[in-house]
Amino acid sequence: MLRVAMVDVPHVAHQATGRARMRRAPKAPRRFLANVCAGLGGCELRRLLRSCGRPPRSALRVSRRRARPQLGRRLAREGFHLSPSPLSADGFFINVQETLSCQAPLLGHSLMHHSGEVYGQEATSTLPIESLRAVAEQTFGDQPLCVLDLCAAPGSKASQVASQLHIDLLVANEPQKTRAALLQANLLRAGVSEALILSMDGTRIGAIMPNAFDVVLVDAPCSGEGNIRKDPSAWDRWAHNDHPQQLQSRLNLQKDLMSSGWQALRPGGLLVYSTCTLNHEENERQCCQLQEQGAQVVRLDEQLVPSTPEGFLRVWPHWLDVEGFFVACFYKETTHVDPAAQMDCLSLGKMGFRRLKTSEVAGLQERVLQELHFSLPPGIPVMDKEEDVFLLTKRLPLLQKLLPHTLLPGIRLLSKQQISKELRLVAGGNLSSEEWLDLYKSAGGGLGASSLSLKSAVDAPTAWKAFQEMKQQRLEPDIVSYNTLLNAFAKDSDGAGAQEVFNEMTDVSVTPGVVSFSVLIEAHARAGHRKAAEQAFRIMQELGLQPNEVTYTALLRARLLSGDLLGAEDLQNELNVVGYTLLIDAYARVGNVEKAEAAVDALSMNAAPNLATYTALMKAYSRAHQLQGAEAVMSRMKAQGLEPNSITYVTLIAAHGKAKSLQRAEELYKEQGPNLASATAMIGAYGRLASSQPKPPANSVRAKDAERAQGVFDELCAQTVRPDAICCRQLSQALTGARPQSERK
Repeated sequence: MLRVAMVDVPHVAHQATGRARMRRAPKAPRRFLANVCAGLGGCELRRLLRSCGRPPRSALRVSRRRARPQLGRRLAREGFHLSPSPLSADGFFINVQETLSCQAPLLGHSLMHHSGEVYGQEATSTLPIESLRAVAEQTFGDQPLCVLDLCAAPGSKASQVASQLHIDLLVANEPQKTRAALLQANLLRAGVSEALILSMDGTRIGAIMPNAFDVVLVDAPCSGEGNIRKDPSAWDRWAHNDHPQQLQSRLNLQKDLMSSGWQALRPGGLLVYSTCTLNHEENERQCCQLQEQGAQVVRLDEQLVPSTPEGFLRVWPHWLDVEGFFVACFYKETTHVDPAAQMDCLSLGKMGFRRLKTSEVAGLQERVLQELHFSLPPGIPVMDKEEDVFLLTKRLPLLQKLLPHTLLPGIRLLSKQQISKELRLVAGGNLSSEEWLDLYKSAGGGLGASSLSLKSAVDAPTAWKAFQEMKQQRLEPDIVSYNTLLNAFAKDSDGAGAQEVFNEMTDVSVTPGVVSFSVLIEAHARAGHRKAAEQAFRIMQELGLQPNEVTYTALLRARLLSGDLLGAEDLQNELNVVGYTLLIDAYARVGNVEKAEAAVDALSMNAAPNLATYTALMKAYSRAHQLQGAEAVMSRMKAQGLEPNSITYVTLIAAHGKAKSLQRAEELYKEQGPNLASATAMIGAYGRLASSQPKPPANSVRAKDAERAQGVFDELCAQTVRPDAICCRQLSQALTGARPQSERK
C-alpha cells in the first residue's frame, strides 16, 4: 500500500526488564497528526499510536427484552467469558476462553446471538444511547417516546434504544433497500415490534415530518478514524491527494443530516449526534453549526468518560483500550406548535386498510397466545387489500406521511391467514439455531442472515454449501463472508480448501486483509503445510500488511507442527496468550521445565497467563517427573483466581499415577468428581500400579488395584456417561495386569 508523508514511531526494544517490544511501528500521515492529534502531548500521542496497533476488543450488549436467566453461564459454556464494560450498563467485553487454538469461537455461532439475547456491539458504540438514557429520564420521565434513528442500519443503536428506553414508536431509516431489509430483520430478531422501517434519503425526513419526534439520533456516516484497529486504511486516507474533497463531501452530508434531524425534532426534544471519527471538522465543527440553529448543548455525564470543555464526549482509543468515538447531545427549546397542524390525517380506508372488528381482534389475540405463547403489543390491527394483517402504530398522522417510504406499514401479523414469520421472529420462544436463522432469512436478513448461516456451519462442506447458496441468492459475499469460510476450512485443517477460497477472493477483487492471511496461515499450519504457511506470511508482508499476534500464533503453530522448535522460539516476542501457551506446551512435550517457566515469565510481563497456560506448565513438570513443581502450579493457578478444569485435574492425576502416588491421585479424583477424562486417568493410574506389582501366580494387591479400576468404571457408567475406547482400553489393561500369567490370553 502506498504511504505518503508518514511518521514512524520507533520500536521499543525487548529488554531484560521484560517490557515487550511493539509488533510494528505505527504509522500516521503528517496531515492526520497535525489536524487530529495536535492537542496531544508527545507521551499521550505515543500511547495513542501504541493503542491503535493492538487488535480490537470484542464486545457485546445484552438485550433487556430478550435475555433469559443464566445467560452468563450459557455463554461461558460456549467459550465466552464476560467482563463489564465501563461505558454501558448492558455492555460487556468478550474474553474468549483460550484454548490451544488461535481460532476463537465466534459470537455469531451462538444460539444467544441468533435469538437476540445478545448483540455484538463495540463498547464505545453503546455510548450514544447510554448518554441519551440518562438525559431522557430527566427530560421526559416515564413518558413513552417517539424516536427517529436517521442512520440506523444495521441496527445496533436502534435495538439498544428499544432495549433501554420506554418507546411508543421507533422510526429507523436506511436509504439502501438491502440494508433496510437487514435493519428490519435485526430489529425483529431483537424482539422490537414498535419499529417502522424507512428507506429514504435521511436529509428529506425533516421536511416531511417537522416537529414530530421526541428524540432524534444522528449516528452520521464518517471517516471512521476511531476504527483504526479494524480498518488500518482509515488513517491512510489523510495521505491521499483527494482527501480534502472527500472530507468536505462527508461534512456536507453530516450537516444536511443534522439539519434534517433538527427539523424533525419537536420543541422540548433531544438530538444525539455521534461519529466514530476523531477529527474536529466532523465533530465539534458540526456541533457548532447546529448551535447556530438554536440548539442548546446538554452536558453529558462525565461518569462515563471525561467530557470536553463544550460538554461533549470524546473517547480516544488509548484511554480505555477501545475504539475512538464522539457523542454530543442537544435540546430544542420549547415553543408553541399548533396541535391542529399535527393532527390532520386521512381515514384508514383512504390509507388502504380496513380496521379489524373487535371480535376479529379477540380471535387473533387468542390464536397468537395459543400458538406462540405471546401477547400482541399495543397498536391498531388492520387488513390490507391482499388480506395480510398488520399492526399499525397509533400515531396515524405520522404513519400517513411516512407510508410511501416504509418497507412495511407495521409488523405483519398474518400472511395468507397464517401467522407471519415476522411475528414468529418477534415472539421468539424455544427455537433451535436453525429455526432462528430460517425466520431471520425470511424476514429480510439478506447477506446478514446468510453470513450467520455461514458462521453456524459445523464443518467446511456445510460452510461451502451455505456460501454457494448466498451467491445463488445474488448476494455478493463481502470480506467477512470470505473470512468466515476460510475459518471453516482452517478448523477442518484443510489448507488446500482454504487456499482455493483465498484465491477466489482475489479473483473477484475482494482484497484480503490481516484476518484473511492469518486464517489462511492457520489452515496451512493445521494441515501440516509449513512451506505454504511461511509463503503466505511473506506475501502478507510484501503487500504492506502488518502481522498481528494472531498471525504470529498461526505461524508458530506451523513451525511447531513441523518440529522446528528453534524457529518457533524466534517468534516469542510477537505472541499472544494462545501463542505462548502453544510454546509452553511444546516445551512440556520434551519436559523442559526451565524454558516453560521462562515463557510463562515473559508472558506475565504483558498479560495474565490463563488456565490453559498453567495446565501446559503443569504438564512440563509432570513430564519431567517433578511432582512438587506440578502441585505448585496448581497452587499458583488458584492464587490467581483461576478454577482448575477437568484437563488440569487429569494432568495432575496422570502425573501422580505415573509416580505411583495413588493416595494423592484419589484425592484429586474425588475433588474433581467423576467425568470421562478424570475417570480414564484414574483407571490408568490403578492399571499402572497393578502392572508394577510383583507377579506371583496370584497377587492380592494387584487384584485390589484392578477392583478399584473396575469400581471407577462402574461409577462412571452409573453417571450415565458412556465410556469411550480409551477408557475401556485402560480398564482392560488394568484387569489384564491383575490376572496371573496362566490366565492371560
